[in-house]
Amino acid sequence: MKTTTNSLQIRRIFRDSLKLYFAPLTGAYKGIKNEMLRVDREIVRDRGAQAKRSNTAPHA
Repeated sequence: MKTTTNSLQIRRIFRDSLKLYFAPLTGAYKGIKNEMLRVDREIVRDRGAQAKRSNTAPHA
């Protein structure tokens, strides 16, 4: 029984250490993804405003 408990503790420690190791990468990826979505929305908004100013159909 003690071996199983030790094995579970080692597995938990290993899993937690992997999460901590990759946390900065995961956070950076999510931040970049959110920033790209924000920029895309801004581009669409600016194109719409430009189309209204020039009274032409917006580009797809």
